[in-house]
Amino acid sequence: MTTIDANRTALNTGTGRSAAENVAVAAGGTLLLVYFVVSILPISIEAAGLRLSPLRVMLLVLFVPYMIRIVRGQAGRMTVVDILMMAHSVWIIIALAVVHGAERIPFAGITMVELVGGYFLGRILIRDPAAYKRMIKLLLGVMLFLLPFAAVELITGRLIIPEILGKVFDTIRRGRSAYGRMGMERVYAVFEHPILYGLFCSVAIANVYYSLKSGMMWRIILISFAVGMTFMSLSSAPLLACALQAMLIIWDKMTKRAWKLFIVLGIVGYITLDSLSNRTPITILIETLTFNSGTGWSRIFINRFGIQNVYANPIFGIGFNDWVRPHWLTPSVDNFWLLTAMRYGFVGAGLLVAAFLAHFVKMMRAPIVDPLARDMRTGYGITLAAMCFTMITVHVWGSLGVFVMFYLGAGAWFYTNDSITREPTEDDGTSADSEPTTQSRYTRFPKKERDTPAHVRQARI
Repeated sequence: MTTIDANRTALNTGTGRSAAENVAVAAGGTLLLVYFVVSILPISIEAAGLRLSPLRVMLLVLFVPYMIRIVRGQAGRMTVVDILMMAHSVWIIIALAVVHGAERIPFAGITMVELVGGYFLGRILIRDPAAYKRMIKLLLGVMLFLLPFAAVELITGRLIIPEILGKVFDTIRRGRSAYGRMGMERVYAVFEHPILYGLFCSVAIANVYYSLKSGMMWRIILISFAVGMTFMSLSSAPLLACALQAMLIIWDKMTKRAWKLFIVLGIVGYITLDSLSNRTPITILIETLTFNSGTGWSRIFINRFGIQNVYANPIFGIGFNDWVRPHWLTPSVDNFWLLTAMRYGFVGAGLLVAAFLAHFVKMMRAPIVDPLARDMRTGYGITLAAMCFTMITVHVWGSLGVFVMFYLGAGAWFYTNDSITREPTEDDGTSADSEPTTQSRYTRFPKKERDTPAHVRQARI
């Protein structure tokens, strides 16, 4: 094996670390496991007027320390995405304080911790290909654990895990939206709604295809498993996320990653369809790709009246007040981006959208030279794009809302981990246990930190 191949192997597998580094990496892996475990515990208790779940407690404990690490550059250099996410969190506090007064500040704080704390968690815990692959394997492990319970619920409608835990804790219950479809019951598993369960399972598809290099047949089996688990939600939005990922994978293979052409064609297609039809492309999508045409039309009117509420309250939004709508329209807002604008105004929503867009741009422009990392970036980008598009038709909250922000943060390493953006050579001092002698002129580490090897700095997180 050449020195260059050995360097890549060390980067992707994590070999060649010192004992202290291995301890730090193991600690990060343990926290990642804890995160996935508490994410699927559908329990909570009432404390000081707030509903606290194990996931919220974990985020409350880690929020400030992880924010400090990001500001100090201990998880790679700080970026505009970090700044935008922090600004979004601050605006949540300001907007809710303006709308509701001081009595809502504690609730505003927990909302901020859930949304931005999830991002911090992904930003810190996922820092290299090995950690990213570990995340995908844990996701598949959670889905495999949920399989028998989901299968029982699909047939009987019984929430097995919540039934067991509900004897001691407050837990989730099947709501009015849990009506059966096609002779089966919609699966909640451990989430607050079947749509949330389905979106969680759909995340595995493109990531398995690009990140797990274990043979095509094995990947097909795992992807089929993920699609089957997603189908149990009997919800159109998660299945749309599956279809979008499949389409983007096919495009990638047919065009050899001609993503700029895809974006141009998408914009041209949207404008053309919007010009030739008396309905918007989003309206056509909602009408044609829903199990129930009634819910499709409901989403259309939600968008129409919801945006009127945003225009009426453009700066601070309406907070958690009821929104103005016809008496026959459901109070539920099935659009994550719209509801964010309704609650926190154009400013709050704009900061979040800007963070997502900046993240996409930085991720796609990162000069990644490591082949595995490039493939992981493709799978990650396809999944995140499908997720963001699907959230036009659904709202995400609770543990799945945290997971969306966690997943956003889990992709920051593509452009903040310098070890994957340069080609190692045999004479530049790069090896599995040494650091290149050259330094990026864009580094934000202080001199003392610059003189410390990058893999040691990463191990400290």
